[in-house]
Amino acid sequence: MDPYVKKLSEYFLSHPSWVDAAKNIKDGASSQVFFSHLDGEWHLMREDGQSLLLEGPSPDPDFAFSFTPSSIDMLTGADGDIGDFAMVLFECVTSEDPDVQVRFRLISPFGKLLRRGYVQVLLRGGPRVLQLASSRGVRTLSDLRALLREAQSEDPVQVLRRRAGNSEKKTTKPKKVAAKKKASGSKKASKK
Repeated sequence: MDPYVKKLSEYFLSHPSWVDAAKNIKDGASSQVFFSHLDGEWHLMREDGQSLLLEGPSPDPDFAFSFTPSSIDMLTGADGDIGDFAMVLFECVTSEDPDVQVRFRLISPFGKLLRRGYVQVLLRGGPRVLQLASSRGVRTLSDLRALLREAQSEDPVQVLRRRAGNSEKKTTKPKKVAAKKKASGSKKASKK
């Protein structure tokens, strides 16, 4: 077995933070998995309460991932809880460095992801993950549904980058609007 496939497989089977967080994912949930340095395909399947990395295509994938050897080193090196793993995964997904980038594709609709327990895993990521989501404009389940719908129709990495830019604009824009209102209010007062 390829050492990187083995490393990722062992992580999903035995890392305490992943094992704990993945308890929320229902048996039968799966993701398609590719490795940049290998031909063929694998899938990550929840079966009998375990996350198994198996050779072959997924029967019903929710996500598709393509991992590089460097991204596997980074992910399996994440110490701490599932929030740490999520932050490293997000860093890899949004990286522009091809050696580190995890290519990602959302396949299933929001309702299916919710039923299969992925939203609970996101919430288990804790305050840092929720803060990261908030910085991307995701503050409610409706926001998350909208983000996922958008990510299904185009490249999810570009969606996240664009939303990061929009969130930064949203935080500064209301101040300018408030300043304009205040200025127009003082003009009215001076006309009287």
